[in-house]
Amino acid sequence: MKMNFKLKALAAAAVMAASVPALAAIDGGDTGNGELLLNVRYYGGTSATTGDDDMSALFDLGFKMNDMLAANGQAGFSKSWDLTEGAYGPSWNQLMSFVTPANAHLAEFNVIALDNTDFNDAGGSRYLTTGNTKDWPSQGNTNVKGFQNMEEYIEANSSRGTHATAANGASVALPTDPSDTFFGAVGGFMQGDTWVTKTTVDTTQPLGTEQNFWYLTTSSRSNLAQATKTPFGVDLDKDGVIGEGEFTKVTLSDAGILSITSPVPEADTWAMLLAGLSMLGVMIRRRTGA
Repeated sequence: MKMNFKLKALAAAAVMAASVPALAAIDGGDTGNGELLLNVRYYGGTSATTGDDDMSALFDLGFKMNDMLAANGQAGFSKSWDLTEGAYGPSWNQLMSFVTPANAHLAEFNVIALDNTDFNDAGGSRYLTTGNTKDWPSQGNTNVKGFQNMEEYIEANSSRGTHATAANGASVALPTDPSDTFFGAVGGFMQGDTWVTKTTVDTTQPLGTEQNFWYLTTSSRSNLAQATKTPFGVDLDKDGVIGEGEFTKVTLSDAGILSITSPVPEADTWAMLLAGLSMLGVMIRRRTGA
């Protein structure tokens, strides 16, 4: 009788556990392969950290850091997300209703990803970020290690909005919401725009801006050394440098479409490439006597 009771209790517990939705936490830096995260922020007043005239939103894009790194250098790489649909829709609509169409040009965005599992080692602190610059300025290892403080913002939002129920969800926050949930006040007063004041670049730009994308990582264990700063793009002219027209672009429209696109060679570049391959084929045939 006691055994039957225990079996029934275990069965009931299993049914109850199955009926509770699993927490779909955001993959942040502690996973070693964080997901791309879109942050949108709007500061309506004079202060970015107080008042009821500011709002931010966090969208979990569900695309891992290592997958994005593998796409660097791939001509024609393209991904897009519609923030008006599915688990994203409620947060996007709430944000845009708050901002209003007249002020949409004042909303700004960035895309980031974190890996801080071995942050003290060379290459152990790894971060992806938008940065609307062709040359990333001075950025020391010690500040790149400090990027890990953005983890507080991710953890604070993991159970908010649709993050708790959807594989890739979204949430919104006001400065008056729980500590660290608001993008403009991570850690109290340190805005997320510059990775809690650790970047030398303002990573957020107005909607519609075509931002460049960067990979920042520690170059060594020395805090005084410069970090490694790698741009995303395609070296179309094969000069070893990502220059004008070669950067991967990240854009968020006021209609809620986020896109990441890499450049493709111009038609004449393709023609030259095909001509070169054709000449190579002729040379090979001559040498082999085919």
